Amino acid sequence: MTTGTDTDPWRTKYYDSLGRLEEQQLQFRAMETALKRLVGRLCTAALGLAPPLDEQIRKLQAVIRRETTAEELEKLTPALTDAIGALDHPVPPAPVASSTPSQAFAANDERVRAILAALVAELRRDVELVAQADAIDEKLSPALTAEQLPEVLTSLTDLVGKRIQHLERANQEIESLLGHMVGKLDEIGQFVAEQHQNQAQSHASSETLNTQLAGEIKAMGESVESAKDLQLIRQQVRERMDSIDKHLQEFRQREATFAAAISARSDQMRSRILELEAEATRLQSQLQDEQRASTIDVLTRIPNRQAYDKRVEDELHRLRRFKQATCLAVWDVDHFKRINDSYGHRAGDRVLQVVADCFASRIRSTDFIARYGGEEFVMILPGTHLEDASRFSERIRAAIAEIGFHFRGSPVSITVSSGVTALLPDDTAGTAFDRADKALYRAKQEGRNRCVTV
Repeated sequence: MTTGTDTDPWRTKYYDSLGRLEEQQLQFRAMETALKRLVGRLCTAALGLAPPLDEQIRKLQAVIRRETTAEELEKLTPALTDAIGALDHPVPPAPVASSTPSQAFAANDERVRAILAALVAELRRDVELVAQADAIDEKLSPALTAEQLPEVLTSLTDLVGKRIQHLERANQEIESLLGHMVGKLDEIGQFVAEQHQNQAQSHASSETLNTQLAGEIKAMGESVESAKDLQLIRQQVRERMDSIDKHLQEFRQREATFAAAISARSDQMRSRILELEAEATRLQSQLQDEQRASTIDVLTRIPNRQAYDKRVEDELHRLRRFKQATCLAVWDVDHFKRINDSYGHRAGDRVLQVVADCFASRIRSTDFIARYGGEEFVMILPGTHLEDASRFSERIRAAIAEIGFHFRGSPVSITVSSGVTALLPDDTAGTAFDRADKALYRAKQEGRNRCVTV
């Protein structure tokens, strides 16, 4: 008969085996997710090399976006292998099938337009060039052809030249201001040196007066001692007193001259110092404006990637020091490329602005939102536990989904997905973001317009 004691080791082994199996399944799923993501990015990078390969790549992309089997992937392998092999032995196209310059350009159209749009966004930083940059951006909205490209590039070249001129002008203004400030500082240094010299002269004048008075008094004493006539004594004393009075008047005149010079110079220096302070304040304000502008995204007017990099390091430091719960959410606009393709880049820009406004209007003053790049945003929620961050993200997701957005009379559906994670004491900015990014990828895989928490 088998006792409970006899079965305990088998039960333990059974549970251990189940645990190991579950752990292996989780590792396999994570690896499968990472591989699918890698394959997706490789497919995107390979598009445009050859039409037969593009066809097989799109089939592969369609398969990996959903649940698939090894047999289904195996069926795609031969055709994909043949298409890749054909790249090493290209067949010259028949004259009838030769592509026009516009058709040849179409394969890289989106990539080129994205690069040009990023350059236009950078040029918008110059307030004097906003209207011209918008005019160029209008040309990027429809499908850009090879024939249109030279005109757009010429306009961009002119605009870049103007931007360089404006930057050089700003640098010259700063250099001129700094030179002016250095000149003022030299004046202050000269004033201090003159003050020191005036003090030395005043001290020498006092010493001269003391010597003169001592000499007159000594001479008066000698005259009194040697004189035998009272009338003569009176005359000599009167002469000495007149001489002393003259010395005092000369001394007072010298001191008045020194005082007037010092007063005038002091007034001049006070004026110079006030000018210097005003110029220093203006320069400091200008530098602060430049610094703020460098951390603000031009399109959405919220903080950019540079601002996020600094803020997340600060929050990680605060987390390690004060143990305050903090969460990170990575957001992505769903089907953003489809919006650009269907309505143009202007519509895509407005979508990003609307989404950014929705984020900024719903976070707390202690929270942080930034445009990470492209259609991706990142949010930091200090003092927030993961459960609360998940509920908060759901509310924002629902609010964006309810936005009634129209572009030129056409309704445009906007939804977002997010991945939410809690910052850990041993996290780096990279590990925390990667964890939230993987959760975002899961949200995309599971159908978009949802938040996934890890």
